[in-house]
Amino acid sequence: MKKLLFVLTIALLFSSCGGDSKSSEGDMNTVGFFERYLDTLCNASAKCTSGFVNAENLSFCPKTILNSAAPFEGFHKGESVIFKHKYEMLKNAEEMGWLSLDMLQAESCFAIIAQMEPCNPLDVQLLDIPECASVFKGTKQLRDACNQDEECKNGWCNMRGDVCPGSCVDYKQPDQNCNSSLDKCVIGYECRSSGCSKSSTGVVNDPCVSNSDCTTFLFCYVKEGDALGVCLKRQGEGFACTDANECVVGLSCVDNRCTRSRISDTPGAPCGVQPEKDENGNDIVLECNRFSKLECGHAGVCQKMPADSNLQCSEFCDTDRGLYCDSSSHTCQWPKSAGLACTKNEQCASFYCAVVSEASEGAGEVRVCQEPQCLPKNEEN
Repeated sequence: MKKLLFVLTIALLFSSCGGDSKSSEGDMNTVGFFERYLDTLCNASAKCTSGFVNAENLSFCPKTILNSAAPFEGFHKGESVIFKHKYEMLKNAEEMGWLSLDMLQAESCFAIIAQMEPCNPLDVQLLDIPECASVFKGTKQLRDACNQDEECKNGWCNMRGDVCPGSCVDYKQPDQNCNSSLDKCVIGYECRSSGCSKSSTGVVNDPCVSNSDCTTFLFCYVKEGDALGVCLKRQGEGFACTDANECVVGLSCVDNRCTRSRISDTPGAPCGVQPEKDENGNDIVLECNRFSKLECGHAGVCQKMPADSNLQCSEFCDTDRGLYCDSSSHTCQWPKSAGLACTKNEQCASFYCAVVSEASEGAGEVRVCQEPQCLPKNEEN
């Protein structure tokens, strides 16, 4: 199982950053980079007229992304990591001198993000965008011990199997033969059957073969008879379509038009799986907008996320307050600090409930909240 190494001595979580964390554009550190990134991404998302972010909830957007405990499945195509974990990992590496930030490249990253119109900003994986992945410049040489790809100079961190920490190894170069289960291609390229091929950067007109080659908020348009297509922007409500993949998230393609929004900003609106099916016989699932601080309640209607401890919740609590919805009691609780007993990641402020003692005869395993270390790729919450 793929492991990710997270450093033990991380004292400050990103949710508490402020004060002197701000830096000038000429002296940007990891904290400043992520602040700019989140603001840019949220403003770009607000341009999607049928999406999750709008003028009313834009101010909630950065913290909603930051405090999401759902793993991202896209960092460097295949790694699975919680957003805040990756932030802490990069921040600590910078403090240790294992990487630095390229300021000019950071501006290129922000420019790419600003061009996007992702209808759900949680669909955007920062380090899958070459212009953004290239911001972080590693200092470690080949075969040096490493914790993550970004620490390696001209290579990546091989942590296959149970190896933790890993070691820096060479990237495969463009057009070189590669094995997708063993190799990684240089930033901006992906390992396909033909070798290391140029990957999508997340913008319109990037080359593609299928929708999987485009970011979630784009689709792959291939003309009949052509082997290669281009990534195009998904269509908004009322625009022509031939398939639901061509419409923005929350819309279906009905009678060749993108129709029927499935995202609600209104408390009391229906949510969850609906009794009727869509035109293809698939379930219709209506969502409540997390960015508007709504969750789908047990009664199947949208409700405001609770903002106080011990209140009943279905799935979410107001993360701006730092609360989480305990999946066992379905009540809002304050997260636990390092060293306190836990059973699930969601209970910890660090989002990491670590096993410190394995189960033995007559005793179960012991878990406590810790700063993240080596996390299995599919760690249970």
